[in-house]
Amino acid sequence: MIAKKTRDMLPAKFEQLINESIWDGFGETITGAEYKARTEKVKGKIEEEGWDAMLVFGDCYRMSNIRWLVNYRTIDGVYPQPEIVFLAPGADPVFFLPDSQIRSAHEESAMKYMGDDIREIRGELSRFLADYNAKKPLKKVALCGYTYCDLEIWDEIKKGIPDADIKQSQMIEYYKSIKTEKELRTMRRAGRVADIGAQMLYDVMEDGITEKEAQSLVYAAMFASGAHSIAFDIMVQTADNLLSLFKRPTDTKITRGNIVMMDHGCRINDYCSDSARTYVFGDVQKEKVELLEKLNRVFETGLEQICAGMTGREADAVIRAAADKEGITQFIVSPSEGRLGPHGTGMDPEEAMPIIGPDSDDVLVEGQTFAYELSAIDENLTGVRTEDPIVVHKDGMEPLTNFPRFSYKP
Repeated sequence: MIAKKTRDMLPAKFEQLINESIWDGFGETITGAEYKARTEKVKGKIEEEGWDAMLVFGDCYRMSNIRWLVNYRTIDGVYPQPEIVFLAPGADPVFFLPDSQIRSAHEESAMKYMGDDIREIRGELSRFLADYNAKKPLKKVALCGYTYCDLEIWDEIKKGIPDADIKQSQMIEYYKSIKTEKELRTMRRAGRVADIGAQMLYDVMEDGITEKEAQSLVYAAMFASGAHSIAFDIMVQTADNLLSLFKRPTDTKITRGNIVMMDHGCRINDYCSDSARTYVFGDVQKEKVELLEKLNRVFETGLEQICAGMTGREADAVIRAAADKEGITQFIVSPSEGRLGPHGTGMDPEEAMPIIGPDSDDVLVEGQTFAYELSAIDENLTGVRTEDPIVVHKDGMEPLTNFPRFSYKP
């Protein structure tokens, strides 16, 4: 349970957080004209690449394609809330989403600057596509968000345009991976709030507090400091739970002599922070501390050497070479697809681009953002992780979270 001195500290701690909260951001508002310019840019590229139209899919879990285009995010929940934006050269966009969201979409989205044509997705999408196809044949259609498009919505698309050649596109994913300065200001603010969450874990880390209790207090600290919503489920792991790459917090108690790892973030204006820190709590076995130190040296090598102009495979090679030098290559854990951990981030905590991996020909571009994540697990020892959301520059990478990468609490 939470130690008495921690409970006694919390009222003053939260009063401080609220008084110093980061609620206001300067120069972050994206105007309706800018959203309209985005859709015009995409329509121009659709025509240039020889497509007749593009369908852009999103939902409450993967909302960034839609949000980037029309500034709307549907409501989270168990009931499916799919969205589609239809884009075609020479026409205003058409926005499809569930009936329960139509009124708020008229009120809140940027569609009001682009014709304000908003329709119900179930039933109306297939009819619209069929009617449009009858007037202007849709032979080649691009689909962004293809890999997570609901089967229900895919059937609606095929019902409306059964003969169209529908191919996956990552046009939206690429454009939104490159952030404007306004977007970066919001992401930096989300990073500062995530740092406050990291400090809260450090402050409440006392013998006997459980992973679940620590998680709740970190959430509370970030919301008290200006977070608008969660980015993903926070992970707090210690002891044997560190041998799992990803694991929800449990009732395991945090005690001195153990490593403690937290992977956490928040959303501000629907832009995410995604950070991970590993703490040394008390007198920890030397070999465990050394594993963290080695991982952090690998991490910092990547920060210095990975830059705009590199391909994803070249960036991956930098990390692997540094891990080889430290002698921890066999402990670096790949979350999926042979990649070492870095993943695109922005409005969603994990986005499709850029890809950093041994098979990636993606070229890193100035202004792109990704979560630079590295994890190492020695099954006979422990697991450690370090992660920062970063922005790519021509001379290296800028972290958007800045809590110390090595934290020792006696």
